[in-house]
Amino acid sequence: MKKFASMALSATLATSLVFPAVAGAESSYKDIKDDFWAKDAIDYLTEEGIVSGYDNNTFRPNAPVKRSQAATMLTEALDLDTSDRPDPGFSDVDKNDHVYEAAAVIADEGIIEGKDGKFMPNKPLTRAQMAKILTVAFELDGEENGEDFADIPDDYWAHDFIQAISANDIASGYEEDGTFRPNKPTTRAQFATFLSNAINDEGDSVQEDNEVAQLLKDTMDAQLNLDSYTFEGDMDMTMGMDLPDELTEEEKAAMEEAMTMQMNMRGAFQMDPLVTETVIDQTIPGFDETITSAAVMADGKSYEYVSDAAFLGYPAEWDGKYIEMDYEELLGEEFSQFMFNIDKQYEMTQEIYELFIDTFGTDAFTLLDEHNAIPEGTEYEQIVKFELTEEALVDFADSFEEDVWPELESILENPQLFSQFGISAEQAETLNEAADADFDEFLSNLSLDDFEIYQAINSDNLIVFDTGNIAISYADETGSFSFGIEYDMELGNFNEDIQLEYGVPENEEDIIPFEEVLEWQEQQLENLEDFEEVEVDEDDVA
Repeated sequence: MKKFASMALSATLATSLVFPAVAGAESSYKDIKDDFWAKDAIDYLTEEGIVSGYDNNTFRPNAPVKRSQAATMLTEALDLDTSDRPDPGFSDVDKNDHVYEAAAVIADEGIIEGKDGKFMPNKPLTRAQMAKILTVAFELDGEENGEDFADIPDDYWAHDFIQAISANDIASGYEEDGTFRPNKPTTRAQFATFLSNAINDEGDSVQEDNEVAQLLKDTMDAQLNLDSYTFEGDMDMTMGMDLPDELTEEEKAAMEEAMTMQMNMRGAFQMDPLVTETVIDQTIPGFDETITSAAVMADGKSYEYVSDAAFLGYPAEWDGKYIEMDYEELLGEEFSQFMFNIDKQYEMTQEIYELFIDTFGTDAFTLLDEHNAIPEGTEYEQIVKFELTEEALVDFADSFEEDVWPELESILENPQLFSQFGISAEQAETLNEAADADFDEFLSNLSLDDFEIYQAINSDNLIVFDTGNIAISYADETGSFSFGIEYDMELGNFNEDIQLEYGVPENEEDIIPFEEVLEWQEQQLENLEDFEEVEVDEDDVA
């Protein structure tokens, strides 16, 4: 429903910005005086074509609004498509009646359901019924923050609806006695006011959604078009799992310590020529030692700098050298061209981004002026907060499966893509079917304990600081597993000349081809197998 409302209200907002209503202008209805309390709301809805008066140019503001009139107004306000709607089966609304289309669409949307097979088009809409249909139509929440009315007990059928419109400042009660008077008919003036309030409340939300979506798009475009930048920060990762009972307490403690990693990360990106460098200083639990690793990607190849061959188990002579992976040689020319073609990567990134925003909207994003997650001294214009709750994850997964995956398949359906990973079309289809079958079960066993990300964005729409906290856990009949990550990352030196800490090796003697690494690993496995095959003669055992 909100999707329909957002589209209609976006158009309404655009229209109102171009042709703003003039407060205090003379009303088009002869029974609406300039100082009438609901004049602005009535004029606004009239200008938008949502309400109309009677043939004698009256509005009859104090007359009860009929259920048929409310249905017609909501159909117009939400810009609902009345075509191809199922017959609601109301015994008191004929297909030739002028209200039939509105009754059918409103019933199909679940806004007004009728009673005992009747729509009761000419009956007045009570204030309680008004609260329900506006809450449903505009998907209002926040009922826990609504006003407590003297005549609305907690178990009253419309209690939550009344609380919701109160919490969202759509409608209020009677100040003199603190009542809501739920069974009292809603007047046409009141309904015009309440509907106008709901539209403006939704309009504020739509405007904020559009602002968030635009900022995200601008930020993505700015990041993708950078010539260069540097980054530096810290990352802590923790893992947990069921440990075998056979282990001693000391062994369990050692394993748990080993599943905690602390890292400092720094690096740089350069567009032309394309070079990325990432340097990680990792604290090794239980060894009181920090190991530095560096990875560089350039010209279709990646290089891993060997900083401590002995600790990594490599031959001592590899110290200070680079392990080279030539992706064209290892995985083929197509994969290499795809992986290192920035234009193709950016195009795909933009398509996926637009697909996700169009489908999921911006509900998980919030714009903030400041937050203590961003360190003092950081120069920024706005902060974008992304928070994913477990409930939202379920909705996300449902929408992903129904709406996104079919579209995503078409984006990723390039037959070259699977082949570049060594996967045939038949294998890819099998993988997709298996994923579909297991996804629901996987999701039911997954717990999202924490998922918050804050990004500080400067006036050029560039992310200058990125921080997050993510914690998930998974449990099924085989055991449990948990994973957590906390990180802080500062980005800067945008479009400036960068200095690589390690860079690309210049001398051939400093390069260890990956084939040599594979040969060395195979030799280690053969040595291990030979060692295991040695049999001890029992007669030689003392």
